Amino acid sequence: MNNMLPLALIPANDDIGRSIPGMGRVGSAILRVLAYHDLFRHPLTTAEIGHWIDLPDMEPAALADGLDRLVALGLVQRLDGVDAALDPQWILPPGPFFALAEIAARVARRADTAARARQVMPDALAMGRSLMRIPFVRAVGISGSLSKGVMAADGDFDYFIIAQPGRLWIARTLIQWKVHRLPDPDLLCANYLVDADTLDLPLRDPFTAVETASMIPVAGTALLDELHSRNKWVAKARPAALLPAPAGEAAAFPRPWAETLFAGPWGGLIDRALLHLTRYWVRRKVPALPALEARGAMQMTRHVAKLHTRDWRNRILRSYQDTLDRLENKGDMLIDRGVDRSRLLVASAFFYRFDEKQWRAAQPYPPLGTLYAAAVARQAGYNVSLFDAGLAENERGFVDLVDGERPGTVVIYEDGFNYLTKMCLTRMREAALGMVSLARARGAKVLVSSSDAADHADLYLAAGAHAVIKGEGEATLRAVLAALREGQPLDGIEGIIHAQPMLAATGESKLATPVATPRRAVLRDLDALPRPAWDLVDMEAYRRIWRQAHGRFSLNISTTRGCPFSCNWCAKPIYGSRYNSRSPESVVDEIADLIAAYQPDHFWITDDIFGLKPGWIQRFAELVQQRALRFSYTIQSRADLLAKADTLEALAASGLDTVWIGAESGSQRILDAMDKGITRAQIDALVPRIRALGMRSAFFLQFGYPGETRADIDRTIAMVTGLLPDQIGISVSYPLPGTVFYERMRAALGEKTNWTHSDDLDLMFPGAYRPNFYRHLHRYVHRRVAWARAVKVLRGALPGGRLRALSVLARQALPLALGALRLRLEKPRGDAPVMAAAETAGAAS
Repeated sequence: MNNMLPLALIPANDDIGRSIPGMGRVGSAILRVLAYHDLFRHPLTTAEIGHWIDLPDMEPAALADGLDRLVALGLVQRLDGVDAALDPQWILPPGPFFALAEIAARVARRADTAARARQVMPDALAMGRSLMRIPFVRAVGISGSLSKGVMAADGDFDYFIIAQPGRLWIARTLIQWKVHRLPDPDLLCANYLVDADTLDLPLRDPFTAVETASMIPVAGTALLDELHSRNKWVAKARPAALLPAPAGEAAAFPRPWAETLFAGPWGGLIDRALLHLTRYWVRRKVPALPALEARGAMQMTRHVAKLHTRDWRNRILRSYQDTLDRLENKGDMLIDRGVDRSRLLVASAFFYRFDEKQWRAAQPYPPLGTLYAAAVARQAGYNVSLFDAGLAENERGFVDLVDGERPGTVVIYEDGFNYLTKMCLTRMREAALGMVSLARARGAKVLVSSSDAADHADLYLAAGAHAVIKGEGEATLRAVLAALREGQPLDGIEGIIHAQPMLAATGESKLATPVATPRRAVLRDLDALPRPAWDLVDMEAYRRIWRQAHGRFSLNISTTRGCPFSCNWCAKPIYGSRYNSRSPESVVDEIADLIAAYQPDHFWITDDIFGLKPGWIQRFAELVQQRALRFSYTIQSRADLLAKADTLEALAASGLDTVWIGAESGSQRILDAMDKGITRAQIDALVPRIRALGMRSAFFLQFGYPGETRADIDRTIAMVTGLLPDQIGISVSYPLPGTVFYERMRAALGEKTNWTHSDDLDLMFPGAYRPNFYRHLHRYVHRRVAWARAVKVLRGALPGGRLRALSVLARQALPLALGALRLRLEKPRGDAPVMAAAETAGAAS
């Protein structure tokens, strides 16, 4: 159970609420109450504000004085008395009323909704009592708007229900059966049930506090009293909001014989079966179920049935924070939001578990770029914690961290060194946007840095981000954090996209069109950067996955940033085309420290191009040998850069295990169209030399580039089956935003502009063949390579076991034959004009 204080009770920093005369604890508390009720256009009297205020022992005189000061400052409006025309039935208290804006119209609206609430309350109580007659229902309370004394014309009756443990889903099923028999099924909303053993409310925020404090007991008073006793934080958050008097108990005469039907073990089995059936049905009807469960909007367990598909709670909390933002902008002040401004949470948003292919590969790495951001925030004086999405189940861990630590700033900083983050996978984007919204709803300042955010800043700003960092982020992050700490505007900071607050004619603030500042120059001295905050990572979790799957433990490091080459499909949204390098001494020092601290056997060096600087690789090898460091490592490079014998020898001497080469295609025509700048001859010459020095080669391949023909595909297959690199990675041509290739293909792109997962292989423009052809081709090429390798092992041309090679041939013979037949039967598509245009553009460049 989480023991943190609710939003309103974290002690305020001394500087909060004091930037203008007349503001302080009382002023901030009054504005919080009015801001929350303003979401419902609900003006309050002085007594009602005192009822809901989150300060204990509030003296009436202090409250009245605070209201007078806020009215004088123009932040709050007052209406003295209520016109009889606004409240002909004398339902409202006499006033005065206070609100943030449009107070006369809001008093009239409140009078109307209060009259409707008084009219329907007897029906709501009767319906609640009827729910108590349903088997295994033990307590019922009215929540929602009706519990606040108002009811909109299209409103419904919301109920909080406590059920008998072990029979919650039987109770819910019977309730739903009752709902569907009503003349108006939409009138009764019973979407939140807990059992009597689960009365500790895990979500502690203004929304939950208000709903709990205002609940009207219908029946089962003892359990509802226990609910309040188990959640004393509600009384601290709303000290004057007392539990209303019970409205009377319901008769329970049908219960004994009805509950007998489901007594004993078989009743438990039925309950579990109903839970699984409900989950199955909801999963089919609500595609966003995993995200909604992670955010706490939906929950289906043996003890809780919470099916709020609209995520109403988080929407209310986000709107509440937006209202506080408008007040801060209007009054040039800070309002205490119950966050700890000295705390900063840095988070990644790439969940390996959301990508089945990557999770199955079991090669996860800590989010290196995120760890650099954490180190920068530490240098800026923040108390930093990390949410590492890499191994997390879902966004729920992020929610728990934000709720538990109440950070004043949240930085969602994607790992720009991980090429997968450039692909903007759909589920990852949904997670990132959800995390932005959740952090904003809890009062944090939210910053985002990622390839996707830079390309789609409007989405992230709309989700609640205060600024998107574009390009290399460390220096920009440092500047933005300094501005936020000093309460300064972000306008003059290079390298961001932000929505500048503006005051509308009504006096309320609104968000303008996103404003992009000039791009910040890249860092030249990478040695000046702080080391990544490795201590924040759960290294044992990473080590366990690697050891179990591969028998070794690998970590990732970066030695350079940027790539000066101009492959027209390659995205460089973060570090660009300028190539900067750490010194060999700095890199070797970090490797030595990581080996001493965490004992990795292997390193993945994340650079787009490793060791481009003349003499760098040779010096690196010299230092590794001088310090007798024992490790292996993997790099990415180009066929033309590894042509020199001393370069390959230095790599072998320093422990290189595998070099990934962007071979891409076996057709020189396609390589030229890609502006690759290498030749097929260079690829052919390199692989045997790598193998001769005891190292391994690996190829990146892509199919489907515009203009590629069956003959080009066959040349690529011939290249890989002839050279037999130790690994291959196959993709299809993917138009990434910000690339020359994307601009050429923009007009031909369909509705789908990004992949759902990294194994999607969906060609997003009209290719030579239909998308399924490329999925079959992917499997076929892997089988052809496995077959060719087995044949060479049998002939003695490659090392390996002969029995294993024979097994490979036996397993692959039929699938390979069928795959070849399937591919040969596939005919080219007829929309060649698009391909021809793209091919011409590539040739022209």
